[in-house]
Amino acid sequence: MDDKSITVTTDEDRQVIVVENDLVPDQWKGLFNNEEWLMHDIVVKSTYGFMLIAIVAHTLVYAWQPWLG
Repeated sequence: MDDKSITVTTDEDRQVIVVENDLVPDQWKGLFNNEEWLMHDIVVKSTYGFMLIAIVAHTLVYAWQPWLG
């Protein structure tokens, strides 16, 4: 298990694992843990960066030589 996970025993003798997800917003805590959230953040920001570079490149090429008549 993770070093930050806590095992709690309930009244019904079931073990419940509580994980510290301090970086994940509340609405996404069931879907991501901290490591997955950080990886998701990198993928999303990389995608936005790629899209920005592609838009700038297409704009510059279109300004140089329009391809739509």
